Amino acid sequence: MKKIFFLGLLLSAFFISGAQTSWSVSCSGKAVLKNATEAPQKNVLSIKRSSLKKSGNITISFDKADSTSIRTLMADDSNRSGIKSWEDVTKPVVITNAELKQLFTGRNTIHFYFTEIPRDPAKAALVRVRPVHLCTVSAQ
Repeated sequence: MKKIFFLGLLLSAFFISGAQTSWSVSCSGKAVLKNATEAPQKNVLSIKRSSLKKSGNITISFDKADSTSIRTLMADDSNRSGIKSWEDVTKPVVITNAELKQLFTGRNTIHFYFTEIPRDPAKAALVRVRPVHLCTVSAQ
């Protein structure tokens, strides 16, 4: 009984600490979303397709660098099909306009999510991974 209670306490502590992760999204050096938290309807960035031909980028940076977890950033289309992923993210992810243009090929929206899983395999086996919505980028 004590083991089950401890396991429940450990899992709830992990989920609470993961829920406090915040991030920021900037477009060509200008902050678009600051101290963002999960809000799919609120965290939306619109980009004109003509601006994708110019030089520029989107930077996604996390406020908390955690060396005990493996963070994965994922780009999905509107059907939740994976387009691209960045594994073991420890630094800000910079997506150039040329790369973004390739991601938008045949799509109008891209949803960015991230997951975190403990590096310790014993702890990772106990955790249920849930993708957290970062932002939605739509091309007009």
